[in-house]
Amino acid sequence: MVANIPDDLLKTIRSCSSLPSAPAVVLQILDLVQDPEISIPKLGRVIARDPALVAKILKVANSAWCGVRHEIATLDQAINLLGLNGIMSLALSFSLVQKLRNIKEKAFDYQAYWRRSVIAASATLAVGSSLKESSRDELFLAGLLQDIGMLVIGGAVPDYGRLIDSANNEHERIVELERQELGTDHAQIGSWFLAQWGLPNILVEAVHASHNMEASTIFLAKSAAIGSRIADIWINPDTDSATASASEAFTSYLGLSPEKLDPILVKTAEDIPEITQNLDIAIDDAASIARLLDQARQALADLHLRTIQEARFLSIQVQRDTLTSLYNRAYLNDALENLFLSSQTLSQPLTVIFLDIDRFKEINDTYGHQGGDAVLVSVSRAIQSATRSGDTVTRFGGDEFIVLLDNTEESLGGKIAERIRASIAKAPHSIGDGKVINVTVSVGWTTMTPDSNISSAQELLDIADASLYAAKASGRNKISQAS
Repeated sequence: MVANIPDDLLKTIRSCSSLPSAPAVVLQILDLVQDPEISIPKLGRVIARDPALVAKILKVANSAWCGVRHEIATLDQAINLLGLNGIMSLALSFSLVQKLRNIKEKAFDYQAYWRRSVIAASATLAVGSSLKESSRDELFLAGLLQDIGMLVIGGAVPDYGRLIDSANNEHERIVELERQELGTDHAQIGSWFLAQWGLPNILVEAVHASHNMEASTIFLAKSAAIGSRIADIWINPDTDSATASASEAFTSYLGLSPEKLDPILVKTAEDIPEITQNLDIAIDDAASIARLLDQARQALADLHLRTIQEARFLSIQVQRDTLTSLYNRAYLNDALENLFLSSQTLSQPLTVIFLDIDRFKEINDTYGHQGGDAVLVSVSRAIQSATRSGDTVTRFGGDEFIVLLDNTEESLGGKIAERIRASIAKAPHSIGDGKVINVTVSVGWTTMTPDSNISSAQELLDIADASLYAAKASGRNKISQAS
């Protein structure tokens, strides 16, 4: 993994005296955790040099966050409970926040930065924990540190605050503007920076890929990237848009359905107060967090409903003929088969009407394909006007149409067939440019009754087709029933 940072910007960063530095106790802890022979007492002696950190570790160990039943009274007990990664995570998080939270820099809003970082850490933890793919400590750190490059840029580039302001609290827009104006983004700079500190490679790689997901397969990075989008739900004034973006990332990066995001949002909201308390970071009150959670959940539900509706609409469109908007042949095949089986099971009649336009080739030759298309549309409308609302009207192909009349006896089927023929013959059919022509159709039809010896839906259709050719043979503009 190599960070892509322009040489002149990297030189500026290296020469900047106000960059955040890893606290001494964190560097010592990082050195110790690389040693396979490390002992808890030895780690405890290093941590004990920072009384504030000791107090913080004991507070977290006894919090609901860890869920212990008995009081953790000693540092060694807390280290045993939290583990090496947990201690490193807490030490780095607490020490960094304490070191950087009081920096006064007009060009960069550090309070807003930490507010967002803590929410992103909570969300990253909720995402990863739901799938049990990474350790809690790695997830939390990846979420917390994925934007640390912003602190680096804020210290090295005086005009960075203007860039952030111009993004209107849209985090992805900040990344776009960074790439346009700096030739890189804060994920690239952040990964380089954390590598200088000597953080574990898995965290460095996760930060590097968190805003460049196209080429990443790292689950930790995917969790952090989704956590970042979830954080926007509490940061971006447009909660609905932020929720849609988080849902899209969740589905795209992990291949999971959007409804599985809902419990992750709930878990994030539940953890935010605990995490902010552990890190002594002021954030919104519980009512504000809950209000935005409700809004996000509603937006997620609305988005899910729209997705279902759009999928349903697309599935219907696939079954429609693009010219006439009638059902197409693929739909006909399924509908005829279903109606055939239903009619047999319920002992009900089923009528099939098969028609095509008389001398349609001459219409195309005389008026062109545009005129022919206009006639097909006009005939389709005439068929629909002559049939009942529950009848199935389809374009079989070319100038051929099929109508399925469910539970329709022979006498009524014949009347509807004649009504279709007469309706088309009487209607004026526009072909454009104010021109109107007369059009006729030949109609064949048949009715399957409980006594019919018809073995399949295809056989029923073939009988109606034969009736159509009989109508044409008798002079066109006629109806013919199968004998």
